[in-house]
Amino acid sequence: MTDLLKPAKPAKPARLFLADHLLRNVVGHHLGYNMALADAAARREISPCLVTHRAFDLSLAPGVACRKLFHTDFRAAPPAGIARNHRLLRLLEMWCDWQFGRDLRKFSGVGDSDAVFAQMLAPRHFLQWLRWMSAQPSPPVLILQLGYRPERFAAPGIAAASGRLARGIRERVLFVTDSEKLIGPFEENLGRQVHYLPHILSYDFPRQPPGKTGKPHVLFAPGNARREKGFAEIVSAIRTVSRSGARDDFHFMVQHHDPDPVCAEVLRKGLPSGVEAIDRPLEDREYVEHLNRADVVLLPYHLDLYERRTSGIFCEARVAGKPVIATEKSWAGDRVRREGGGWLVQERDAASLVACLQSLPETFAQKAAEAGRLRQQAFDEFHREGFLTALVGLFQKGAQGGH
Repeated sequence: MTDLLKPAKPAKPARLFLADHLLRNVVGHHLGYNMALADAAARREISPCLVTHRAFDLSLAPGVACRKLFHTDFRAAPPAGIARNHRLLRLLEMWCDWQFGRDLRKFSGVGDSDAVFAQMLAPRHFLQWLRWMSAQPSPPVLILQLGYRPERFAAPGIAAASGRLARGIRERVLFVTDSEKLIGPFEENLGRQVHYLPHILSYDFPRQPPGKTGKPHVLFAPGNARREKGFAEIVSAIRTVSRSGARDDFHFMVQHHDPDPVCAEVLRKGLPSGVEAIDRPLEDREYVEHLNRADVVLLPYHLDLYERRTSGIFCEARVAGKPVIATEKSWAGDRVRREGGGWLVQERDAASLVACLQSLPETFAQKAAEAGRLRQQAFDEFHREGFLTALVGLFQKGAQGGH
């Protein structure tokens, strides 16, 4: 009789709000990631809605409902004059916190049959989302994707804020990460269960890409030019290889748009001759074409950001059947060590990358075969349909727990 009195467990949310305060243009993974989720939701008759930066160009999301909400958070890259002044920087941080909370207070019309998936959260965003949730007359299921710095969630008051949520609301707030290596540290700091939701593919790849027929081996360094992605080491290694007798063994495709200051200095010296330089963001179709042309994907990432952080490009390379060069002890490197399908190099070590390239022709066939065998496993783990199934399961858990 007691079971009959329990409310029916909802099968799926009526609407899925995909909230990403960094979604404003085609730079980075944000647009492709959210459009892939929106597509998967629509296929299951769940109404998707993007909640974006105020500057988002609506033409980038044809046919998808959008709410342009968030202002720019300058703390990731404060103006130079403010960055050098501690007092002004603190004032800027306070203003950004106030502005983010003000933006969220305008996010209304969400009900208990809806799910909100809020992405890439730092502690300051986390606290504002909890305040927003507590103020909802009919709270949705709120799924908070935590960022990549669990140590920042150890600050006083972070875990307490979650514990102070009222009964019936607390159960409707769930925490997720896309890195298995971060579950333990986040759970320790928050005192709450943290669920694993894998990174999802933003793109579809041909099931049988063309096989390698011979030299030169095509190596692809995708993404904007960032220090933490090992851009300087990649360029240095290419210079060394280009001066050696192995020059004809390789063709390099290097993307280098929107460089950070370190990479801008590298680019002032120019890229080595013969490099296929890509100085702009690639549209989805172009990116897939470049990845399918590649034989190997270069991911010599720095550990300060990528030891536990996932790499979307790694996931895409896996599903495309491409072996990768990854940094030892990085998230991607750990996957290579466990599963195969690539080479490992030392962090911030151009000489290690050169040595890897010099030995690549001899081991390429083996690594390519391993990567080919891993394609289906990667597809099952990272495809948007599996991700949405897991997301709906979390919605059911939160919706039932909130009664």
